[in-house]
Amino acid sequence: MMDGSATLDDYPVRVTQQVRWSDVDMYGHVNNIVYYGWFDTAINTWLQREAGIDPVTADAIGVVGESACSYESEVNLGDEVTVGLAVVTLGASSITYALAAFVGERRAALGHWVHVYVARDGSGVTAVPEEIARIAATARGDVPQVVLRKL
Repeated sequence: MMDGSATLDDYPVRVTQQVRWSDVDMYGHVNNIVYYGWFDTAINTWLQREAGIDPVTADAIGVVGESACSYESEVNLGDEVTVGLAVVTLGASSITYALAAFVGERRAALGHWVHVYVARDGSGVTAVPEEIARIAATARGDVPQVVLRKL
């Protein structure tokens, strides 16, 4: 589904967050960096809830290897944002997510996120933990993706 018609119902995972006062910039709308926080929070909330992962003590942690956001409409103070999440690719040591931020039925942004798993002990890249791979397989979706361009 690459035509941009995806709705929140097309995303297998959804996490809702409230826009806070500190999210709003001097122009009166949500600052661009806040969207990345929503995406990160949605992924990690889902991993904690569904896989029982404690990011503070886990032997393997997902670090962001790549991210992007394509903004589509303004989000303001007081809005409730629901982030839809779908797994695009489940690799041996990484997971690629497609995300979208919605205010009600209106899509505000598309996101792209790659977690690369590394060993907490500093020994380098490691396999996606089994419990994370298991739930990632249940969250696959055919949804719009950010088009990444090399400039």
